[in-house]
Amino acid sequence: MIVGAGFAGLSAAARLAKLRHDVVLLESTDRLGGRLNRMAVDGHEFALHPETVTLPGVLRDLFRKSGRPLERAADLTIAGPRRHVFRDGEVLDLPFGDRAAQHDALVEGLGDDEWTEWVDGWPDAWDTLRRTWLDRTTSGLDDLDRAQRKAIDVRRSIERLAKKDLKRDPALGKIVLDPLRLEGQDRRVTPAFTAVRHYVERTFGRWGFDGGLPVLADALATRLAERKVTVELTRPAHGLQVSGDVNRGGRVTGVLTETGPVDADLVIWCAPTWPEPLREPALNPAIPGCRTLVRLDPDGVDLPDEVLVHGNPPVRLWHAGDGRWTVIHLAGEKPFEALARAGLDLRPHVISDPVTLSPSDLVRRGHWGWQWFNSSSIDSFPGIAPRDDLVFAGAHAWPSGILGGGTVEEIGMTTAALADRLGPAPR
Repeated sequence: MIVGAGFAGLSAAARLAKLRHDVVLLESTDRLGGRLNRMAVDGHEFALHPETVTLPGVLRDLFRKSGRPLERAADLTIAGPRRHVFRDGEVLDLPFGDRAAQHDALVEGLGDDEWTEWVDGWPDAWDTLRRTWLDRTTSGLDDLDRAQRKAIDVRRSIERLAKKDLKRDPALGKIVLDPLRLEGQDRRVTPAFTAVRHYVERTFGRWGFDGGLPVLADALATRLAERKVTVELTRPAHGLQVSGDVNRGGRVTGVLTETGPVDADLVIWCAPTWPEPLREPALNPAIPGCRTLVRLDPDGVDLPDEVLVHGNPPVRLWHAGDGRWTVIHLAGEKPFEALARAGLDLRPHVISDPVTLSPSDLVRRGHWGWQWFNSSSIDSFPGIAPRDDLVFAGAHAWPSGILGGGTVEEIGMTTAALADRLGPAPR
C-alpha cells in the first residue's frame, strides 16, 4: 500500500509493480504527480520549483527497471547555465556538467577562480554520502565509521565551511549560502556536507524535460497503467491501522481512510501529512520562501531560465516558458524592487498581475523537507532505519536535504533503495 501519488509514490509503485508486488496507490486529490505538476493561474501554468534535475541516471534507472527506457517516454536534455547576479554588478553565468567550462566562466565573470579547486575536493564526500546514505536504506549516523565521518566532516556547519574555504572571493560563499535562506534553512547549523550539491551539479550537469516536470508525471502515470497498479484517486488516508501501540513495537496492518480501513502487508507513506497515531519526529518543517508568479514580456526579457540574485536578502527566479516566471523571495520583501536594486529591473516588462503565495500557502500544498539543527538531525528524519511494515519516502523523508529540499533525484534514490531492500515478490 502506497499513500500519496507524488514522485515518491509514483516511482515506488512503478518499481515494486515491476518486481511483481501487488501495489495499491491512494491519492487524496484527483490528479497524479503531486509537486511535479504546475500551478494554474488565469489559464497559465507556473512551476513552483526549478524544473531541472541532476543525476539523470536516477531517472534512467527508474524507467529501465520498471519497463521501457526513459528515452521512449520523454526527452531529457542538458540545461543552460544559472546566472548569478551580485550586488556590485558582477554577473556570472555558471554552466553545469563541465569542469573546464565552469573555470572559464568564473575567470570571465569574477576575474578569478577559487571555486574549481574547492569543488575538486568533494569526490570523497560524495562517494561516502552516496554509498552510505543514498544508494541503500540507512540507520543514520551510526552507519558511518570514523573515516567516513571525517570524509563528510559531520560536525562542521556550511557557514563555517564557506568562511574558511572560500575566503578569497566573498561572491563564492554567497553561491553556497544564499539558496539555503530561500529553502528555509539556517546556514549556521546546516551541515557542511550539504554543499556537495555543487560537486554533483558540476559533475553530472542539470537536465530538463521539454514541457517540464509534468512530462515526468504523465510518463510515470502511463508506466503505472502498464504495470497494472491499482490507483485510487480522491481517497485520502489520514492514519495507520495498527495492532498494539505503534510507538512501542506494535504492528502496522494498513491505513485508515474516510471510507474505512484498508489492509496492507507494508505501508509506504509518501503523503506530506503525518500519519496518526505515530509519534511525530523531533524536527521543525522547513518554511520555504514566498513564490510570486508573474508573466513577463518574452520579447523584452533576455535572461537564462534560472537566475539567482545575491542581494540582502537573495532573490531567485526561473522560467517555465512563454514568459511565465516564478520568483522566490523572503516574506516582507518586494521582489521586483529587490531585483531592480541589483540592476535587474523587470517591472517595465510585467504583463500580468503578480500572484504571491505565502509560506503558509505553500506549506498547505505539500511538505518542503525539514530544518537542519545539526548533523544529528539525520537520526530523526522519517525513513531512517525503515521498519518491515512501514516505510517513508518523499520530500518529508530521508535523504531530503543533502541535495536540496526534497529533490527528484534524492527521492528517486530513496525508492530505488527501497525496492532493492524489498526485492521481488515471493512466487
